[in-house]
Amino acid sequence: MTASVCLSGGPGPVSTAQEHVEQGRQLLGRGDLPGAEGELRKAVELSPEDAESLGLLGVVLGTQQKLQEADVYLEKALRLDPADSATRRNLAWNQFELGQLAQAKANLAQVLKEKPHDAAAILVMGMVEEELQQYAGALKLLASVPEQVRQRPESLAALARAYYYTGQQQKSHQVLKELPLHPAGAESVFVAALVAAELGDFGIAEILLQSLWTSYPDQEKLGYALARVQYRAGKPSESMTTLRRTIDTGHASSEIYNLLSWCLFKRDDGKGAVAAMDRAIALDPTDESNYLDVGMMLLKNHRLDGALAAAEKAIEVAPGSSGGRRLRAQIEFQLRHVNDAEKFYARAVELNPSDADAIVGLATAQLDMGKSAEAEKTLKTAIQRLPRAAVIYQAYATMLLWGEGRGNTEVEGQAFQLLRRAEALDPSLSEPHYHLGKLALREGNLREALRELELAVKLDPNGSKNHYGLGQVYRKLGRTADAEREVHVFQALREKDAAAYSDAAGASPAVTK
Repeated sequence: MTASVCLSGGPGPVSTAQEHVEQGRQLLGRGDLPGAEGELRKAVELSPEDAESLGLLGVVLGTQQKLQEADVYLEKALRLDPADSATRRNLAWNQFELGQLAQAKANLAQVLKEKPHDAAAILVMGMVEEELQQYAGALKLLASVPEQVRQRPESLAALARAYYYTGQQQKSHQVLKELPLHPAGAESVFVAALVAAELGDFGIAEILLQSLWTSYPDQEKLGYALARVQYRAGKPSESMTTLRRTIDTGHASSEIYNLLSWCLFKRDDGKGAVAAMDRAIALDPTDESNYLDVGMMLLKNHRLDGALAAAEKAIEVAPGSSGGRRLRAQIEFQLRHVNDAEKFYARAVELNPSDADAIVGLATAQLDMGKSAEAEKTLKTAIQRLPRAAVIYQAYATMLLWGEGRGNTEVEGQAFQLLRRAEALDPSLSEPHYHLGKLALREGNLREALRELELAVKLDPNGSKNHYGLGQVYRKLGRTADAEREVHVFQALREKDAAAYSDAAGASPAVTK
């Protein structure tokens, strides 16, 4: 065919290029991406300055996740035809997937300036805004194009996040409920499951991940994700079953054994937990998190020598990280070496100003040393820098209630607002509910006190003070048997804690050798 066209004279190569474009377009419509790519490459080779073939080739490459190469062709097509809003929108989507958010936003703004009702551009702009954590703007955009949002699990997930982080958790949950019904590819479903887990909707996350068990190509990645969701949902036994199933099929990693260790720890199998963490360390001796985690386990069981060895090893393998210093500070604080604790916490914050736990620890040490003004400054500054860190709001509220704020209506009101903010940012925290329950009890609002303290116990059943506070409410309500049960649980937890202090067992062999 090519020879006959060339012999005829006239614009033969151009018409041949157009034939390849049309053939590529048809193959793209049938979902044959490699075939479409081949035809369009021929078209571009024959007519390298044709914006249409360049733009289509960019779309086909982007659909196959050849994102950087796709950018080259889309940008060249735009240079040839700057008014082509479809190509500009496709480039913006490509840039969004590459994480080039500023460039994507600029291109989308230009498209929407020319075509303010371009639903596809509105969709991508909403997803860009959500990725930038501009949740109010993202919500306005995404909610305005519901049909486009429903076409992709990723956009449904973005809408769910936007609702969640603007305080509309019920609407977020409703959106997440649509995800298991979506006929999407395995990777999209996997991503949607991770979003559901991020927003605390573990039931939906587990359903989505279970649905992928026979189809997802990376069984190790899937097994770990499912087990982690089950663990975070408070189901360590189910998590252990998933992990062992994954290991038995030949998929094992440091991450998997780390999580298995935490499952065993949750079931009070300290020896098994340390053995599993030893295995995690053996699989990846350079991973700081394994030493930090075994150190935390040993610290919680008051095995301070072992915890100290783990902290030193963490610092050795990651000298520029804040984690090892934070763990060392926690150990020093428990040893009542508060000056040393303050020093290590300060160093941890210096190394990582976004380490919220280190910031809270530093403020706690400062407060313990009588430096209340410094502690308040530490937390206030941190809230400005990390406005979404729930534990910092929680710590500031606790400090206000612990100090001269007790009984001061104005200060208690400020603490109340801080606790509500912490609760909204991280519904899994039990501490805000404990303090909100105690405030309600102090005000005589027994219904609210009951609700908050029952929730505190549900979120942290091993927190002795939660049971004691709930027992107080039950007694006020005349529920004597319930009150006595909670007091017994409180006493049992306190006795268990005291016994752990007297246990002088050593540290993990993996961190001491």
